[in-house]
This record gives sequence, C-alpha cells and structure tokens, in this order.
Amino acid sequence: MNAGIRNRSSRPSRSRGSVIINTAIALSLIIITLIGTEIGFMYFMKREFQKAADLAALAGAQQIRAGCAAATAAAQLNANGAAGGTPGNMPTGLTLLPGEVQCGYWDKDTSFQSPAVTGTANAVRVAFQKASPTLLSFFTGNRLISVNAVAALSAPLAQFSVGSKLVVVGGDSTLGRLLKGIGLDLSGTSLVAYDGLAQAKITPGGLLAALGIPVAADIGVGELNTLLAGRQVALGDLLNAIVTLAGQNSLLASNIALLQTIQTKLGLANLMVQLGSLANGPNGLFAQIISPGGSGSSALNVGVNALDLLYTSIGVATANHAIDVSSLNINLLSLAKISVQAGVVQPPSIGIGGIGAKAYNAQVRTFIHVTTDAGPLSSVLQSLVKLDLPIVLDAVTATGTITDMCTPALQDPVSGKDRAKFQVRSTIANVCVGKIDPTDLFSKTDACSYPATLKDQDLINVLSGLLKVKSHVALPVLQATPDAQLTLSEGETGTTPVNNLQLGTTVSQLLGQLASLLFGGNQPPSGTPSATQLDQLATQLWNDTASICTASNVFCWGQRYSSAINTIRQNAGQSGLITGLLNGVLDLVSGLLNTCTGLFSIGEQGCKNMIRDTLASQTNGPSGSVSNAISFLAGLLQPLLDAIGSSILTPLLTNVLGINLGQVDVNLKSLDCKGLPMLVY
Repeated sequence: MNAGIRNRSSRPSRSRGSVIINTAIALSLIIITLIGTEIGFMYFMKREFQKAADLAALAGAQQIRAGCAAATAAAQLNANGAAGGTPGNMPTGLTLLPGEVQCGYWDKDTSFQSPAVTGTANAVRVAFQKASPTLLSFFTGNRLISVNAVAALSAPLAQFSVGSKLVVVGGDSTLGRLLKGIGLDLSGTSLVAYDGLAQAKITPGGLLAALGIPVAADIGVGELNTLLAGRQVALGDLLNAIVTLAGQNSLLASNIALLQTIQTKLGLANLMVQLGSLANGPNGLFAQIISPGGSGSSALNVGVNALDLLYTSIGVATANHAIDVSSLNINLLSLAKISVQAGVVQPPSIGIGGIGAKAYNAQVRTFIHVTTDAGPLSSVLQSLVKLDLPIVLDAVTATGTITDMCTPALQDPVSGKDRAKFQVRSTIANVCVGKIDPTDLFSKTDACSYPATLKDQDLINVLSGLLKVKSHVALPVLQATPDAQLTLSEGETGTTPVNNLQLGTTVSQLLGQLASLLFGGNQPPSGTPSATQLDQLATQLWNDTASICTASNVFCWGQRYSSAINTIRQNAGQSGLITGLLNGVLDLVSGLLNTCTGLFSIGEQGCKNMIRDTLASQTNGPSGSVSNAISFLAGLLQPLLDAIGSSILTPLLTNVLGINLGQVDVNLKSLDCKGLPMLVY
C-alpha cells in the first residue's frame, strides 16, 4: 500500500517537467519563426528596393538623350511618384534623392563611367542605401540595404552608303549603272531583273547564317569587326545567299551568267569577298562598325538593302583588277595609239553604326596609255617624233561619316522625322603622268606618289633626242569641295555641291604641265636638227601637200609651198616657243632667183630646199633663239594633248564609267533612333 502511494505521488512531478520543456520548445519555435519572418521580410524589401532601382534606372535611361536633368527627373518620378498622383515604386516612406541618380556612359568594354568619358552619355545608374522598414518593431540592429542598378539606352543605328554621282542613261538598269561606276561596263548583259532587289532588306546576321558563319548572341562590336574582317567567301556563294534571302530565287540562274561575265571581263576565276573592315586595313563588304555603347547583336539586326549588298560585293571582289575598256570610240586625230584600262583600287563599302561610323565609295582608277610607236603618226614622222604618255586618273574618292544623329535639334522641322548628319569628304585623289610598275598600277591606292611609285620616264622625244622630256607630272591631291554637310532622313539621298574644279580644269592643269615640260620653262630647247633630219622633215612636209595638186608646173608648186609654209607657221605659232612672226618664214615671192617658182627654178627639189631653209632658221623665243623645226614639231603635238582631254578623259568618265566627276551621293537607307533602355547591371 505504501508502495502504491509512492507511485502515485511520483507522477505529477514528471508531468510538470514535460510542460516546461514543451513550452521552451514552443517559444523557441515562435522566436525562430519571427526571426525568419523578419529576415524574409528584409529579403522581400531588398527585392522591392532593387525593383525600384531597376525601374528608376530604366526610366532615366529612356530620357538620357534629353540631358541628365531630364533623366534624373524621370528616374525620381518613377521611384517617388507624382505629388497627389500615381504612387512611385519606392516603398512607402522612402524617397529617391537626386544625388542617388548618376548619368554616364556604358558599354561592354568600359562598364559604367560617370561622368561619360569614352562617349556621349547613354546610361543612368541608380544607387542608394536605405534602412528597411520593420515588420516586427521589437527587432533592432543594422537594417541598411544597398542596391545598385544601371540601365543603358541601346545606341541609335544607321545604315548608309556613299557613292560617286552617276550619270543616268536611258535604258540603264540600276545594277548596270552601279557596276559602270566601278569600271564594269556589262552592256549586252540583262541586269534589269536585279532591280527588284532594291525593295528587299537583309540583315547581316541573316546573311552570316546563310553563309554558315556562326556568331555568338552576345558578341561585342569589336569582336564582330574582327570576325568579319577575318572571313572571305566566294563571290558566287555570296550572290546566291543575297538573292535567296531576298526571296528572289529566280535570280540564281542569272547569278551564274553574271559571275561568268565578270570573270570573263577580268580574265579571272575564284573571286573572293572580304566581309568586314578594320581601322587602317583593307576595306571589305561592311565598313568598320562603330556603335558607341551598342552591342554587336544590334548591328547584326539592321536591315540592309539587298541590291547594295550585291553591288558592293562585286566591287570588293573585283578590286585591284584592271578591265580593258579600249572599246571606247576615241578620236585622237589619227595621231597616236591608245589603250585604256579601268579598275577599282579601293572598293565601296556599306556603313552600319552610330556616330563616327563611316562608309566609302569606290576609288576607280583609269589608266590611259598614249603612244606613237604603232600609230599613224609614227608612219609619217617615225624618226622625228615619239610620244609615250602613261596617264593615271583616279575618279572621286569620298568618305561619309556620321557626326550627329537622333537629337531633337536634327529633327525635320516640317515632318518631325529623325535625321542623321553626315560629313562628306571627297577628293580627286591622283592625276599623274609617268612610269608606274604594272604590279602597282591597280594594287596601290596612291599610285602617284613620287618617287615611291611614280618614276621619271621618256615622255616625249623629238628628232632622236634633240628635244627630249624625261620627267613625270603629278598634280597634288585636288580637293573636290570643302567638307560638305548633309542632314538626311531615312530613305533620303543627299548630293554634295557641284565641284568647282570641273573636269575640264583638271585636264587643263594636267596638259598644261605636260606642255610646260615640252614648250616652256627657262631653258627652251636649242640647237638645229641635223642635215639629214631637216631633209627628211622637209620632204615629209612637201609630200603631205600632194592632195592640193600634182602637176609639174610653177603654179602647183607655189600652192604646195605656201601650204607647207603655213603648216610650219601655224604649228610653230601654237608651240609657245616663239614671239611674233617666224623669222625666215616668208610668203612666196615671184622672182628670178626663186628656186621654187622663179626663172631658175629647179622644181620640186627647189621648193623642198626652201622649206628646209625655213626649218633651219632661228626664231626669237622667250629665253633665246629656237630653230623653226623645233617650234614646228613642238606645236604639232599640241592638238594631240588637247585631244587627250576632250576625246579620252571626258567621254571615258561620263559615258563608260558613268561618273559625274566631283559630286558624291550619300543615301541613308535606314535610321533607328528609338533606342530601347535595357538593364545592363
């Protein structure tokens, strides 16, 4: 019984201990739950802080082009809300301060700069540290939360091209006219079907995919330029990819014919196209992409005109290869033989990018070789006059650079459209005469650099060296116009002002220097031709008058003599070597002693002797006496020099190449100014 009592009395003590333990556990769980709840709330508030910072940065970036003050105001409005209006995104009781908003520049390589150093401000950073509100007021301690957000506005992008002003000829297809501008006259080849490509747009990214070239989705602009500059593709593959992406599969067969025609013109196969360009390197299909603050992926998604792609691809593939264009109908007064070649020494390119982006037109070189070795002149005066003039003329080279874009000040005052501003620099880069190594002729952009590329050569040789010009002529770089400024909307084409230095003036300067070498200077040619040379020249002049009459009488001889003397007088007079009338050149005077028509005439030989004496006589020139023979032969070449300008250079540039020398077109194909804000940090 006692034992039972003891057992009953022991149970309550065990029960009381169990309650205390359970209570302690329960309290611990409550405390842990409260702490966890508070910590969770702080994490929630951190997310709210971060969300507010992100949204404020995005709102600020969207207004960054209007200035930092506008961007800061937009960020604060988004975070704090408007007084009495829509609430902001900051938690209740907290405010985003102006000092917590920074404007700056961001790109993948430099991260965020404030203030902007590398480029124009394009990003906003919102950074603040604030104490989190508490869910349970009895918790104390450090409750500061720091957040940081950077939003950048995607760079505005333009796609544009630069080209020489082309002459529009009735019946020309657009592609045919463009190809003429780079020396490819494909007359007889049907190119009209390609004009439909002018309405199609292709993205560089799509083109690379069609060519099987992989590109990372997050590629940077620098990496993209390096990738493109390091890749070459066959021209045929590129042409096929372009027409396929443009939805013009019917042109695949035309591509075969077009490629074969080009290869036949050049005498080459396996034409290759470099896709990209780097600074101070050769140009490719796309000029170096400049996109401040932008990414390579944005440039890959720009729409590019398919016809521009096709034409520029051909220009890049055919660069540094000469094309014979001697089929041009050239009249050089039957005095000489000429050969003419044209080719691209610097290909055209397509420009993509923002401020600082460039595009180039094709630098087309024309090489005209004028000689008398195998022409009609050599059969008439073969041992008396030899001419060898290698002439290089580079058509207008031009660079268009975006200097500003998408600002309120540039908007069209009438339509309100966004616009881009271009600086256009154009020059007639090279005009020269002299010896150039054939390997340098179409492979170097500056063939007229003396003495590196251009060398002295025997240009003119009269009377087997009596009058000889071994030299060169190189006009300095000719500025076509002052740097022109063009402001264009999407789809517009602007043209630089007419070149004040017209082609005729350019040719006049070139030929003037040639004439100066031959006719002028302080040391005019002196001396008298040999007796044999004088006999040969007098006989030739006499024989040339046979068309007047052939009768063996003094009347016919007198007419022929007068004609020969007039020829001497006219040619010598235009040589620039004489002043006044020629001494010793007299009209025929009847007299007993006249050996041509006088009483003691010895017939044709007497007339030839009188012509010979006239040629041997001396004339007073600007710096001394010059033989009439030298003056006559020098003047004989002047019409030839004039004909080079009027019969070669002008029709070649306008009719064959289709270039209106001195004017440049800039076409703004597309312009994207919207610029979407994106979180970059």
